[in-house]
Amino acid sequence: MLLSKEARDHDKDDGHRRWYHQISSLVSCRFQSFSKLASSDELTIMYTHCEGDFADHRRVSNRKLPVVVSMACVVASALLLLVLLPMASNQSPVNEPDATWPKLPQPRRLASNNKPRILYIITTLAEYNSGTRSTVRGSDRLQETLIPVVSEGVRSMVEGGYDVDVFLICHFTLLPERKALVQRALPPGVGLDVWNDATPLGYDTGKNPFTKLENRTLHLARQHRFAIKDRLLEYDVFVNFEDDMVIKSSHVDHFVKVTKELLRLRELAPDDVPKGTSGADASKMFYGEMTKGQLKRMIPGFIRVEALLDEDEYGAQKDTGPVPIDMDFGGPAGMQSINPEYCCHVSKETANHKIPESPASDKLMLWETNIFPLGVRKMPPSSWMDWVVLQRGPAQSKLDAKETIGDYWANRNNDYWPNKGRPAPQDFKYINNQGGWMATRQQLWEWHSEICPGGFLPPYESPHYRFDGLDMRNVEWYSGGMQLSTVRHACNMQRIIALDPDNFSRSLVYHSANNKQRQLADQGKQESFTKVNTLLGQLNTLKKIAEKAITKELA
Repeated sequence: MLLSKEARDHDKDDGHRRWYHQISSLVSCRFQSFSKLASSDELTIMYTHCEGDFADHRRVSNRKLPVVVSMACVVASALLLLVLLPMASNQSPVNEPDATWPKLPQPRRLASNNKPRILYIITTLAEYNSGTRSTVRGSDRLQETLIPVVSEGVRSMVEGGYDVDVFLICHFTLLPERKALVQRALPPGVGLDVWNDATPLGYDTGKNPFTKLENRTLHLARQHRFAIKDRLLEYDVFVNFEDDMVIKSSHVDHFVKVTKELLRLRELAPDDVPKGTSGADASKMFYGEMTKGQLKRMIPGFIRVEALLDEDEYGAQKDTGPVPIDMDFGGPAGMQSINPEYCCHVSKETANHKIPESPASDKLMLWETNIFPLGVRKMPPSSWMDWVVLQRGPAQSKLDAKETIGDYWANRNNDYWPNKGRPAPQDFKYINNQGGWMATRQQLWEWHSEICPGGFLPPYESPHYRFDGLDMRNVEWYSGGMQLSTVRHACNMQRIIALDPDNFSRSLVYHSANNKQRQLADQGKQESFTKVNTLLGQLNTLKKIAEKAITKELA
């Protein structure tokens, strides 16, 4: 039923008006997408269950429903509304709905000022830790991780001049008293919406035949796209990250700054590469002018980091490899290192035994790439970004030359790893899962309508999405940004990070759970831990080698 118990028990004399409100609610619960499944008489329906003060969206997939019956229900509802509307309008004014009547969903508030608007979406699987991934079983994840992280980020954004609303997408049901804990931790004026029990229902597509509907927790990571589509016109920037990632105003500022620079360069860029340039030629070009198509494929990137808590037991790699570490960036500053304040310094209220208040620069480490597969590129002469590193993920072998983005690979001339080839772009060992992504409204529309096969936002339709997007795509594909930066049924975009220490530091995002170091060390993968300063110094070495190569070519 769409009506609350109080409404159902309302005075029987108000029957006509009660039916009117019930049918109004039913019609307002719009069918948002119909996509074909295996046969034409099956539908995938996303419906909106309008109850209380907000809409509780639940994605139901692979559920059989005859087309004729479903359409008949919609038509009958509309006709019944037309019949009952005049009857309801003739009721006495004393029968106006009171507080016991269910309220139809209201549009989200818009900022009353000129501040940029951010919708900050956090997806959370567990209210209490399960004990996996080096967590403590039964510990309160909501209060120990999510609330400190979200509060830290939102306070930073508000202080940075943004108007922010928070949207929690939960696998569980967040009780009112627990929701109140989250709300109290947010600055005044910050909106909070919660999508409870948001995990989609579906089949395990790895098993055949499909016989059992179940919670597809793997695809909880997909659900933020529905929230974004509903609110696309209401916000300027959409920030979507996991519940243990610290995202600050400095991250948003930097992302927007780089995005604007890429748009500026696109306006000035030529449409095509010089005549006679092949895709293979373009893949080796690492400096000079870039085309509109190349710049359109570029987006700002991030690197996920942790703060080392116990270097004696869980320290970083001891063998940093053959590429020298050069921290001399020239100019007045000379020797420089990572600035940890942007990503990883937190307030006293946020700090705890797992989240140090102000970790030092040499305590930051990454584990999802290293210098071996990476390459650098010099941006067009007019750009303040100068040199950037190209993160792994996209494939370029089938692109036109005018879309192919070349770089100077660390082992381009067998300088450091003789006779060793470059890893595949999609090698997950080096792909740099970000733990989330962000985008401006303009970017989202361009990704959805021009760049990403099958679109970036729902509905999820074949051939690029199977089973309404509930196939075997992993969490990182949807929520970690892998759809953006990989090629298979994906957007194939190139993430970049500027190589000067300040901008590089602004591209680091803090995995505040700080549990990967323990988890991977227990698996014997401690040599994958690279200190961030080590990687930056090695990239600086690579940049200087590439600069010498340019000088030699132009001589």
